[in-house]
Amino acid sequence: MKTETVHLSQIQVNGANPRIIKDDKFAKLINSILALPKMLELRPIVVDNTMVALGGNMRYRALSAIASMTADEIRDRLNSIRDFQKKTEAEQQLLIQFWEKWKDSPNAPVIKASELTDEEQREFIIKDNVGYGEWDMDALANEWDNEDLEDWGVDVWQEDSSSTGGSGTGESCPAKTTLNDRFVVPPFSILDPRKGYWQARKKVWRELIGDMGESRNDTLITSPEIKYKDLYQKTRQHREELGLTFKEYLEKYVPDDVKEREAQKVLSAGVSLLDPVMAEIVCRWFGMENCKTFDCFAGDSVFGYVSAHLGNEFVGIELRPEQAQLNNERVEGMNARYICDDGQNVAQHIEPESQDLLFSCPPYFDLEVYSDLPNDASNQGSYEDFIAILRNAFSAAIGCLKEDRFAVIVVGDVRDKTTGCYYDFCGDIKRIFKDNGVNLYNEIILIETGASTALRASRYMESRKVAKMHQNILVFYKGNTKEIKNNYKKIEYASEDLDFSEWIQETNPQKIRQMFDEWLRKAGFNILCFTDHHFSPQGYTALWLLTESHFAVHTFPEFGKTYIELSSCNLEFYQEFLKLTKEL
Repeated sequence: MKTETVHLSQIQVNGANPRIIKDDKFAKLINSILALPKMLELRPIVVDNTMVALGGNMRYRALSAIASMTADEIRDRLNSIRDFQKKTEAEQQLLIQFWEKWKDSPNAPVIKASELTDEEQREFIIKDNVGYGEWDMDALANEWDNEDLEDWGVDVWQEDSSSTGGSGTGESCPAKTTLNDRFVVPPFSILDPRKGYWQARKKVWRELIGDMGESRNDTLITSPEIKYKDLYQKTRQHREELGLTFKEYLEKYVPDDVKEREAQKVLSAGVSLLDPVMAEIVCRWFGMENCKTFDCFAGDSVFGYVSAHLGNEFVGIELRPEQAQLNNERVEGMNARYICDDGQNVAQHIEPESQDLLFSCPPYFDLEVYSDLPNDASNQGSYEDFIAILRNAFSAAIGCLKEDRFAVIVVGDVRDKTTGCYYDFCGDIKRIFKDNGVNLYNEIILIETGASTALRASRYMESRKVAKMHQNILVFYKGNTKEIKNNYKKIEYASEDLDFSEWIQETNPQKIRQMFDEWLRKAGFNILCFTDHHFSPQGYTALWLLTESHFAVHTFPEFGKTYIELSSCNLEFYQEFLKLTKEL
């Protein structure tokens, strides 16, 4: 079978072709051909002996549409196409000239399927339109810009078209329209907590947890190793030479005014606290519904609280008694508990292959020293000893994880304080898991939001160091990755999990307006304007536009209920209003 070029008028569209195309995809096909006509030579139209198209009906239709355009219309169309805009001026001119010449005698390359029987031709029409494969979205994302892919007709993100809107009865979720709606935040390899939607969500979580870092400060500041963090590091060698503990060294060699100054440095800087939105993302993306989660380096109470709040069971191993106690107080009444023990002993508390998700954010070597306990990973004399503890703990933890489950470890490379060079902390964690038969599946960058980064960057550059402002979220999979689609159901996230919308029984419009006018003002909100609408035969909607966002009311007399919804950028007013709604 040979390719030949024929006049477009000789080709006939196949009326029996079962393939259809939507208008938006057809427009993209036209643009694709206009920007790269050489494609037609590589994908000729397949015709039978009577010149009826067996394959390439859509390309024929697109060429017919181009043939009907004027030269000016083609030029204008080309100028609107991103692929055309990327070309040099000379390349653009050549392409315009090509189409001007083509219009004089519109043609298309064809292949005659003369060797096919009638039955084979019918089979070909179907088989030519079947897509057996799927896009490797990771490979596409690594090679191409999303806008380019969308221009070429690739469905980069396809929403769930089966999801429908609610009836107003609270029985169904709103239709999913954005990545945020389905996945909390867009599921990209870089997570940016600086975004407004992230910060707003973080505030809600912090309010729920009731932990703004003070629980960890209270715990850590009782430890002299943290209270005098810099002194602990600077005096390590001298203490070892003298054979003194850090507490003994402080009492004997450090004046009170120096200790006070050093303590203030730690208090002003604060201590690290796990981001609750990141914890939620880990649970939703890599956990399962009502699953068992655990952590062998628990630290603060954030992950345990978030996991339990989302309906999971959580067990955390925490070395320091004071922190374990505080955490248990924080999650009291929830399906979460903290065990005071060495993370290396995790297998003594958790059954083999019983857990659905391993999450951990271990110490970053000596970046923060949490105690003077000899088995504290952050209190080791060498990086090698530190890694040995992590190897023991994670190897045991992997044994507690079920087959075909995820492990998510948050780490960040740290520098050798002597040389200034990085340890390969991330690489060492990867090797620990690989040595245990668990391979890296995703690596996500979590941007840090430290306000002092710019100040540090200026100082660091004196030594040509760049200021690190990210952490690494390493996602491992224990099992056959090809089974993930079978083991994990499609994510159907509903924003109502953290939405403080409520149902109330009152449906009288006059009483409703009077009541919420009073409550909004009492909570501190400033009402800019009010509008409402009465529906026929029944139902009422009212909207208060606030300086701090808006408040809405929707009544459903047929159900004897009213639905209220508050959106606000002022957390204090928001929480005060929620207190008032408890009267309902």
